Amino acid sequence: MRTTCKLLALYLSSILLFQGCATYPPPPVDYLPPPPEQTNTVSADFIRQATAQIRQGRLDLAAATLERGLRIAPKDAMLWSQLAEVKLQQHQYQQARSLAEKSNSLAGSSRGIVQKNEQIIAEALIQAGAQ
Repeated sequence: MRTTCKLLALYLSSILLFQGCATYPPPPVDYLPPPPEQTNTVSADFIRQATAQIRQGRLDLAAATLERGLRIAPKDAMLWSQLAEVKLQQHQYQQARSLAEKSNSLAGSSRGIVQKNEQIIAEALIQAGAQ
């Protein structure tokens, strides 16, 4: 009886020991959660608000709105580009150019944003040279 208990104890402890070493296959692909998508909803709200402020001629308020948006979404190329455009309208040409270049560095394959930024940079250089 004593030997049987020892064998049973040895058997159970080995099962527990090897269970800790067990590896499990990765979950099936359809089980994995999708990669997080960067939502631009917040950015779009800031851009809409700033656009309305620009139409009202409130450039300082539009710039402040876009800067608030950038604190929330600092990698959003469109926010950087929109702020560059506001700075261009405020005759802050060096800052407009710098912001457009920052936007280009974040734009990736967004050709529309890059083209808009190139126009801002070109206009800022022309206006800065005219002063």
